[in-house]
Amino acid sequence: MNTNRLPIAFPLRAWLAVEVLFGVGAVLAVGLAPADTATNFAWPIQPVVMAAVLGAFYITSAPLFLFPLLAKRWEMVRVMILPAALFSTIQLAATFLHWDKFSVGTLPFYVWFASYLLPPPLFVASYLWHQKRIGEEAPVSPEDQIPAWLRTTLLVLGSALALIAFVTFFFPNAIIPIFPWKLTALTARALSGWLAAVGTLMLSMRNENSRIRSRLSTPMLMLLLPSLLMQMSRYANEVNWGSPVLWIGLFLITLTGLSGLVLAIGNWREPLS
Repeated sequence: MNTNRLPIAFPLRAWLAVEVLFGVGAVLAVGLAPADTATNFAWPIQPVVMAAVLGAFYITSAPLFLFPLLAKRWEMVRVMILPAALFSTIQLAATFLHWDKFSVGTLPFYVWFASYLLPPPLFVASYLWHQKRIGEEAPVSPEDQIPAWLRTTLLVLGSALALIAFVTFFFPNAIIPIFPWKLTALTARALSGWLAAVGTLMLSMRNENSRIRSRLSTPMLMLLLPSLLMQMSRYANEVNWGSPVLWIGLFLITLTGLSGLVLAIGNWREPLS
């Protein structure tokens, strides 16, 4: 009996569809119009390049929810569930810590608040519910296993990004003076959520040790570098291009994208079947 064909339960599938809608709204707001966050987003973000960079992360996250929405089996979306729950938890914590900075009472704020208040319990409950019902899983075939060198890369990069996210969230004042553009404690913590999401996604892929089961999440890794460069170039005058932190970050993001590219190579029908 094949135990690796547990269907995705309707509540999780429905929520993934809602996440796509949230993502589209965020892309339209801070992705396309980062200069208008005072009216189209949950809080006014300055400098504009910071809003644009957050928009870049929202752009990269769109496929992370769109492709899993099209999948049929739990195992093909599992790697993204707990990282998504952690990301939402961090953004929610940042909201409560900096409540006075938000445009409370506006529609964009309510959309933001709902988009981070609901996902943590929904994603964690979905993870536990599906894992309880999947039963004993067949071992990953040797040809589908992630190569040892790539698993090491995922471990090192994922751990590095997660550590940076930890420091940025809990000690934002250590990051603010050396960052390539102006940060506040709120924008630093909002950024840390994305770094934690990417880092733990890579660690989740490593733990899954399956190229096929990781494939639907790879577009996020591959889109990071081009999206960030595109958004930063729009407001290049606000970026300190000589900052070592900037180039170290771009180097790590480049390696992240290459890791995603390697995992993306292969049959895409299998993870969607």
